[in-house]
Amino acid sequence: MSSVVRFLFELASLKNVPRSGWLKLGIVEPESVAEHSFLTAAIAFILAYMETKSLDEASKACVAALFHDAHETRTLDLHKLARKYVKVDEEKARKDMFNFESGEEVIKLVKEYEDFVKDADKLELLIQAKIYSKNYDSMFYVRDLKFKTKSAKILAEEIREADERWWREVE
Repeated sequence: MSSVVRFLFELASLKNVPRSGWLKLGIVEPESVAEHSFLTAAIAFILAYMETKSLDEASKACVAALFHDAHETRTLDLHKLARKYVKVDEEKARKDMFNFESGEEVIKLVKEYEDFVKDADKLELLIQAKIYSKNYDSMFYVRDLKFKTKSAKILAEEIREADERWWREVE
């Protein structure tokens, strides 16, 4: 099996890796890392475009976000409390995992677009907390989020004020 095919099968397993912070809060069927990565990538694209007005920069941020948690196929998703006690070598996991022709380029993008990706990651967390807040006390989990980009700060405020069920008002 080629390293690319192995990588794709490994990446597919993220569909079965739950976001552990939501499990810790008692959410029975939380989003998977794959679901989280998809929305994070979309947010990173929008955020980078808002900041740079460059389709090229936005696309690179999107790719970086798409793969930002890929290492969790090997390390799993560790919630905030677990990270206090467990140290994970994300860099080594990525290097071992992205062992194919374009893999090194992806790793570079993840590092280069880290600010956009981290802000997008937090915005995705905020959106998911808002969605879960109807049935769970999840908003306390995102009360102290810090953002680096101006656009992320604006979007975060809008998300906090938004009704995620906006579609109910559509006629």
